[in-house]
Amino acid sequence: MINSQKKRQPWLALFLCLLITGVIFSSPSFASAAPSLCLAKGQVTKAFVTRVVDGDTLILKAENGEKDKSIRLVGVNTPELDHKAGQHQAFAWQAFQFLKSFENKYIYYQEGPDKRDRYGRYLYYLFDIDRISIGSRLISQGLGYRIAIPPNIKYQSCLIKAEALAQEQQLGVWRKKQQWQPQAGFVVANVTITSVTRNRGGWWLKTKQGLVINLPKAYADQWSESSVFHLEEQRLQVRGWQYFRTSKKAEHKSWVLLIKHPNDLQLVLE
Repeated sequence: MINSQKKRQPWLALFLCLLITGVIFSSPSFASAAPSLCLAKGQVTKAFVTRVVDGDTLILKAENGEKDKSIRLVGVNTPELDHKAGQHQAFAWQAFQFLKSFENKYIYYQEGPDKRDRYGRYLYYLFDIDRISIGSRLISQGLGYRIAIPPNIKYQSCLIKAEALAQEQQLGVWRKKQQWQPQAGFVVANVTITSVTRNRGGWWLKTKQGLVINLPKAYADQWSESSVFHLEEQRLQVRGWQYFRTSKKAEHKSWVLLIKHPNDLQLVLE
């Protein structure tokens, strides 16, 4: 018995050495999981997922017998899934499949301060059965972008870390450079600010591209005047929903990008 224990000791020492140096359990999934975990803070409610619509929308059946609810995840925006023609944006299908893995299962949720979006969907923070943020799991795999829309900005610091990990490893949506494109919808792009002005519509940041960034008046308290003027001549990574603006004034840029929180207006360090 003593001899067999002595024989096992060298192997035990080798195992411990490998464990300490990170050789064991050094797979990408294990290594990338810990920094990107956003755990639920506070009380959560349990609910059953009846159907997944796309990468950031699903249907919940509440435990208390209420009608099924259409839910939009807070803090994340995934690539668009084209249900009609099948012309999905890159990684839209992967995001959909990830969220679909929760179909016919129980999850947890927390309501956002702003209860619904303009489509009538409920705005919830969603968590898996281990109370890990589902949004952070999407973001950390490069299957969606972090987004900040006040007042629903809980977990932003954690989501920023999750996205930084995906960017560093060039996962999913971060495999391509974030170049600005003249297209309607959600965009993430690197731009250079040429001028900063203010009027009754809020702050307006013109860029070298065919784009002007609007910081709406309703969200003016998110920025100080000095911090906005400091953005002039800076290169920024911006994100938000973009639309085409028709104007008779030639100096007005055609495309407008709405940004409602400083987290979505980041300096690019080159």
